[in-house]
Amino acid sequence: MPLQIDLRSSVHALSDALDLVGVDDFQHGKRVAKIARESAILLGLPESRLDKLVCAGLLHDVGVSSTAAHRRLVHEAQSGDRHVHCERGYELLQPFAHLSLLANAVRYHHTPWAELPSDLDEADAVDSNLILLADRVDSLLLREGLANPLMHRECICDEIGTLAGRELAPELVRAFLGAATSEAFWIALVPRHVKAWLDELPLASWQVTIDFPRFRHVARLVSSIVDAKSPFTAAHSLGVAQLARHLAGRMGFPEDALARVEIAGLMHDVGKLCVPDEIVEKPARLTPVEFSVMERHSFETYQILRHVPGLETIAEWAAFHHEALNGHGYPFRHKGGRLSMEARIVAVADVFQALAQERPYRGAQPAGEISGILDDFVGKGVLDGDVVAVATEDLAASWSAATRPQ
Repeated sequence: MPLQIDLRSSVHALSDALDLVGVDDFQHGKRVAKIARESAILLGLPESRLDKLVCAGLLHDVGVSSTAAHRRLVHEAQSGDRHVHCERGYELLQPFAHLSLLANAVRYHHTPWAELPSDLDEADAVDSNLILLADRVDSLLLREGLANPLMHRECICDEIGTLAGRELAPELVRAFLGAATSEAFWIALVPRHVKAWLDELPLASWQVTIDFPRFRHVARLVSSIVDAKSPFTAAHSLGVAQLARHLAGRMGFPEDALARVEIAGLMHDVGKLCVPDEIVEKPARLTPVEFSVMERHSFETYQILRHVPGLETIAEWAAFHHEALNGHGYPFRHKGGRLSMEARIVAVADVFQALAQERPYRGAQPAGEISGILDDFVGKGVLDGDVVAVATEDLAASWSAATRPQ
């Protein structure tokens, strides 16, 4: 059966993935979306515009992969590199038909109202400025503390009021200040209420079904965000996806199954967005505490993907890439009987590609050495011997699939 995915659920999953980048600054995108929407309601915008604004708010930081960059953007209003991630987000969203509708709002969400391009569509100008406003509100809220937002509303409203004119459109500031008079506006920004709000929001114009070729753009977008986290992981997810598809093809899987294995490979490391940069790029062995943080990533991958209708099985193939046939992998400690052939393929592809790529603590391994290392993992009961045999019987083809992005 062809892969069919709900676009609304895909946007939610992307939002959950971006939440991970903040580590401790959780749900920034969701709060920005809510603040922007509540303000826009007072402008009388139609529901379809509100839906588009919410999606743009959820994904406004799609160009951010680094935990350090996220901290600067959230806590430093005038961060010098704030426009870099805007352009990156614009480039990521452009290739996909539906998500491209959000691209301009994301591109200009750190551009002051007075500096927006004169030829920018009015709707995009309003949306981008609403997101800038909401982003600034949430940055102030995080500075003051989320435990009791009501205590900070007066000082936040005063500061936002000073930005009307050059940075924020006066009409939008008035709309925000109107929405902010309600206690419910502020109380609803605490984590449990924000999540419930988003789950209950219909986003009717985004409840459309997309097929594999279009969802593949979403998966490639996710892999681009993850792989941009560090120069040492550049194209890792894409390489794993290509190699997993290659191995599954060599093993006789039908085309539909190849597509699903590729999706699992592209999205297998989405949970790694929650791992701080200093751990991902550490040029030495991780301490027990650091490794415990790294171990979270495959569990986070599972939690994000399993809630997307249609990806339930693919979520397992993606998230089980650090499980071992002998039951000593992580995070679920599943044994061989619980690991499907697709999950075993992704696991082999992950190890092969990682060995073929330079890491901060070692150089890229030659193909011949990779073969020996994989065989050693088979002997220890970690990897599937049949899959490894397919990967090593034509090392040149496997190496090409793992290291040459297409």
